[in-house]
Amino acid sequence: MLSEKAKGLISSYKDYLSKNGIDKSLIVNEELMMISFFHKSYVSDLPYTIPDNERLEFLGDSILGCLIAKMLYLYFENVPESKLTLYKIALVREEMLAEVARDIFLDKMVFLGYGEEKTGGRNKDSILSDTLEALIGYIYLDIGADMAESFVKDKIFSKIENIKSANVKSYKTMVQEYSQKLYKDVPYYENYEHEFDEKGNIINYKCIVYINGEIFGEGYGTKKKMSNEEAAKNAYKKIQILNDLI
Repeated sequence: MLSEKAKGLISSYKDYLSKNGIDKSLIVNEELMMISFFHKSYVSDLPYTIPDNERLEFLGDSILGCLIAKMLYLYFENVPESKLTLYKIALVREEMLAEVARDIFLDKMVFLGYGEEKTGGRNKDSILSDTLEALIGYIYLDIGADMAESFVKDKIFSKIENIKSANVKSYKTMVQEYSQKLYKDVPYYENYEHEFDEKGNIINYKCIVYINGEIFGEGYGTKKKMSNEEAAKNAYKKIQILNDLI
């Protein structure tokens, strides 16, 4: 049985979601709702074991990408795939998601461990963007796809007008800029034929991106271009983490 303190905490988080367009009367799994706010540093500090929000973040990342792709496809009927890809990159980029998280005061709601709190974790783009993705994953699982789409459209896709007027760059471009700035050299992409079907046809490629001789990311895709883009995206995530540590 929940204590009055626990009940009050859950109620306050329901109210928070309600203020951000989520119908709290539709919330069923209160435990999962709370987990979406639990950073791994918070969980690791507890004397007992509970889940953190990383699995929800994994789910939310995929859902967010799918929903943004759908909205771009429907919103820009005559825009080529290459431009849509750049728009998508800009909308799901860590800095953009962190900006949205701050807009909705998610930085005030995430549970952090003592060390992360002490070192300014609430201001880290990586933590805020990951928590936002975890929240999207929770909304999708517990309340439904329609509510998740409504939330993404209202809070994230609404930034598209700002994106259109900005100089949008691909992950490969940003990774190259980083490499040239720090090491006066360009990244190196190493491609492999990774998987084959029963007839020997290539069905999956693997790409590893190196910066200054160090592996910064790897990616997979049914085309070389896709594996390169995924590797660059993961390399950029590592760059962001390194920047957070500086």
